Parts: sequence; C-alpha cells; structure tokens
Amino acid sequence: MQTEEIKKAVCELMAEIEASPKTAAEIFSFYTRQRRYIGSKDRRKIADLMWGMVRSKAHLDFLMPEASWPERLQAYEQAALNGLHFEKEESLPLWVQCECPAWLISSFDSPEKELPALRQSAPFILRANGNREKIRNLLEKEGIRTKPTSLSPLGLVCEKRINLQTSPCYQKGLVEVQDEASQLVCLDINPKEGDFVLDMCAGAGGKTLTFGFLMKNKGSIQAYDISSRSLQELRKRADRAGLDIVKILKELPLPSQESIQFDLVCIDSPCSGTGVWRRAPDSRWKLTEEQFKKLLKTQKDLLNKGALLVKDGGRLAYVTCSLTKDENENQVTIFLQNHPEFVCVLQKKYSPATTQTDGFFVSVFEKKKL
Repeated sequence: MQTEEIKKAVCELMAEIEASPKTAAEIFSFYTRQRRYIGSKDRRKIADLMWGMVRSKAHLDFLMPEASWPERLQAYEQAALNGLHFEKEESLPLWVQCECPAWLISSFDSPEKELPALRQSAPFILRANGNREKIRNLLEKEGIRTKPTSLSPLGLVCEKRINLQTSPCYQKGLVEVQDEASQLVCLDINPKEGDFVLDMCAGAGGKTLTFGFLMKNKGSIQAYDISSRSLQELRKRADRAGLDIVKILKELPLPSQESIQFDLVCIDSPCSGTGVWRRAPDSRWKLTEEQFKKLLKTQKDLLNKGALLVKDGGRLAYVTCSLTKDENENQVTIFLQNHPEFVCVLQKKYSPATTQTDGFFVSVFEKKKL
C-alpha cells in the first residue's frame, strides 16, 4: 500500500472508533478481515498509527476539536517525531497531558508520574508452565525468541508479538499469555500445595492456572465467574495445562458454617482497568463516572462475601488491575474497618512507571484464629 492509502485507512478506523461502542481492537480486526489484500507489514503500519492516535486522543481533542482526521493524523505524526510532545505541552491541563478523563485523575497518586507510562505499548509476555529455561529453548526451536522477565521467575518476554495458536509449546500447555505483574501477584498470594482455594472472579483463568502451577496440581481450586463463556475457556486452558484440581462452579458457595472452609479466597475484582491502559488504550474513554461508582460498590460487596467464606487462619486476597486509590487502598481501609477479624499481611502495587509492568494491586488479609 502507498503511504496515502495507509493514512486513509487509519483515518477511516479512527472515525469508526469514535462512533462505535466496540473496542478499537474489535474494529481493527473486522476492518482488516474485510480487506484481505492488506499485507502483514501494512497492517502493522496501520495498527501502529491507529494505536498511537488512540493513545493521544485527549491531546488531539483538546488542541484540535474541529480538525478532520487527516489533520489530526498529521499533528500526531509531528508529535511522534518529537517524543509524543505536542505543542504547548507544559501549559496543557494535567488530564490532557496524562491522557486521562478529567473526572478520574484525582483518584491517582502522582498522576504526572504514573499515567504517562500508560501511554506506551506493552510487551508480549508468556508464563512458563514448567522449567523456564527448557521451555525457552523449545520456543527458540519454533522460531520464537524470548528473554526471561526481570522480576517474575516464571515469565518470558517475546521479541515480538506472535500467534501462539500454532505453537506446539502452547498446544501442549507449556506456556500461557500472562503479564509479568499478574504473575507476580500470584507469587505474592502464594497458594500452598494442598490448599483449598476459591477463585471468586476467575474469568478465563489466568491466575487460576498460575495458582494450580504453584500448588503443583495438589489441593483443590474452585473457580467461579459470572461469565459462562469465560469459564468454558478456563476449562479448556486448565485441561491443556494438565491441571485436574480445577473445578468449575455454577454458583458461589453460600456462607453457611459448613462452607467456611477455604484456606484461600481470591477476589480478582472487576475494576476500572486503569492498570492495563497500555493494552487497551481506548478503554479509558469508554469508562464513565457512573460505571466507576458501580464498580466501587461491586468491589465492596465482593470483599464482604469473600470474607464469609474464609476459614479461621485462612487468607483473603484482593486484586485489581487498577492504579486508583478508590479501588485499592481506600477499599482496604473500609474492609478492615468493617472486618476486625482480619489483618492485612501483605500489600503491593505494580505499575509501568515503577516496575515496567502492567498496573496491579494486591492486598492479602489473614483471618484471625478464634
């Protein structure tokens, strides 16, 4: 494709992203599937420009509210040559500089430090389901070049994005896609062999599978999620990984005396997703203030429910992929005020600015023995 054709495609995509409730990733995938003539190199060029503009939406909207998409693309390309530094950058409102909704920016500690790092693209990271070095060598033989992650002893950073579906290592369950911070959170929670675990918000099972690996497939993991489709995917992934300790639940256990028996209850809570804005940069503009308030209530409710299912001496883990105080530290404070039977034994936060990972928060509470 000629340069002008690539730019035309980018402008068409941006117009669709602006008008549609669908994610930018969904729109890009549909656009390119309908145009099979676009080769892989051109797809990459289009994607790079499109994601760059999405990551600069606040700047472009604020500085050029009436501009056409070609005019905005030209301005973005000029800024990209200058390290994503737009004209009058220092005089712009903080929320524009940080590419964050104005109503949300006060929820961050040091937004001027944390948020610019969320404008960068994220690496493609795998978790080794076994001996990392041996699996790395097997991937190398497949033509997949990786290097060990700097913080997690389980992770591998891919040299470039790959289609794992065709990888024998992936098909055999030797690797899973999981960001380094997500791996570290699982290591922080540290489930033990033989533990009886409840994963209350399991999703498609990223952390569930890591728990199973850390537990050496010994014990029991009860996994629940409101999305049946996610649980179907979790079942496939657990089978591929050779984990037979994972049991899918159709509903959460009721907090009766008989059910208070879990050594560990994990709440990988629904959240704003601010910590993964590198991977889904358009999601920051789809989140509304009303949705955010509903999320805070959901998080409190989940913590209260989870607390009732932990046995004496057991642990409750609360996890978000968010960097906001409201969803993290403030929720911990409220929970401890309402549940004096628990003590906080661990609290950590990861972020692109401090650990060069996705943004994650984890707090582990221990229930006092009677």
